[in-house]
Amino acid sequence: MNRATLHFQAMTAGLPAMAGLVLLLVFCSVASADQQVVEKSVLSKDTTWQGQVLVKGDVEVSQGVTLTIMPGTVIRFARITPNGPAKLTSDRTAHFPRAELIVKGRLLAQGTPDARIVFTSAAEDPQPADWGAVNFLNSTDNILEFCEFSYGHTSVHAHGAQMVIANSFFHHNGVAIGMKNVKNAVRCVVSILYNRITDNGGGVLFGKGSTPTISHNEISSNKFFGIYVKKGGMANIRYNNIAGNGKGVLFYAVKGFRLHDNNIAGNTDYNVSMLEGQEADVDARRNWWGTTDAGKINDLIRDRSQDNTLGSVDFSDFTRAPVAGAGLPL
Repeated sequence: MNRATLHFQAMTAGLPAMAGLVLLLVFCSVASADQQVVEKSVLSKDTTWQGQVLVKGDVEVSQGVTLTIMPGTVIRFARITPNGPAKLTSDRTAHFPRAELIVKGRLLAQGTPDARIVFTSAAEDPQPADWGAVNFLNSTDNILEFCEFSYGHTSVHAHGAQMVIANSFFHHNGVAIGMKNVKNAVRCVVSILYNRITDNGGGVLFGKGSTPTISHNEISSNKFFGIYVKKGGMANIRYNNIAGNGKGVLFYAVKGFRLHDNNIAGNTDYNVSMLEGQEADVDARRNWWGTTDAGKINDLIRDRSQDNTLGSVDFSDFTRAPVAGAGLPL
C-alpha cells in the first residue's frame, strides 16, 4: 500500500460514505492536476516544463523558441500508434514512428545530480522504442545534462545539430545516441561527455560527416555495439571504457579514423570490427585491450587479417595497463 493510499484512508476514517466519496473525487482530481498533459502540438513561444509531463504525440519546438526543462522533471511519452494521427509529419527519413520531442529551436534540459530530468515511456510494460527520440533538426546551443533516457527508439538523435550531452544515463533504448549531417543543415557537432550508456540495443551511432567528441563515458553491456561509425563520420573518441558490448567499435565506409587512449576490452564478438565496405585502415594505437598478448588482441579484431577486402586496424603501441582516467570518475 503506497503512502498516498494510507494518507487518504487516514483522512476518510470515520466519515460517512458519501463524504468519503466526495473527498476521494477531490483527492484524485488534485493528484491528476499535478501532471501536465501535452497533446500533439507546436511550441511557438518560450516554454518551461516542470513536474510530471505526459506527452501524447509529437511536440515541436519551433525555430527561435527555447524549451526549458526544470530539474527533477519526469517526461513520459505515451506509446502512440506508429505513424498515426498523433504524428506531426509523415516524413520517415528524419523522424521516428512514435512520439518525438522535435527540436528546431533550442532545448535546455539541465538537471542536477540529485534531481535528474527523466525521459521515459508512459507504458506499464515499457519496451525499447515505446517513443521515438528527442530529435534535433538544424538546431544549435542545446544542453542535456544530468538526464536519464530510457525506452526510446533512438533516445537522442541529431540531424545536423549542435549540443552537449553530459553526466547522463542511457538505458533500455533501441540506440542511446545517434547523429548525422543532412544537406544544408547546421553541421552536426555533439559533445558526449561523462555519460553512462549501458543495456541498450546500441550505444552511440554516427555518420555522414558528423564530428562528435566522445570522451570519459562508460559504454558497456549494449547488445549489438558500443560505438558504430559509418559513412564518413569522424570523431574524437578518447578516454572511454568500452566493454561487454556485442561488438565494441564498428566501422563502415570511413577514412582516416583515429581511436586512441580508450579501454576496449571484454566485448563479446569483437573489440573492433570492420564491416564489408570498410576498406581504409584505422589507427587504433595507445588503447588498452585487456591483455598484453598481441595474438589475443588480434583475435578480437576483425580486419584484413580475417578478410582481405577490409582495411587493417593498427593496434600497435598498446598500453600495458588500463588507460588512467578513462571512463567515469570513481
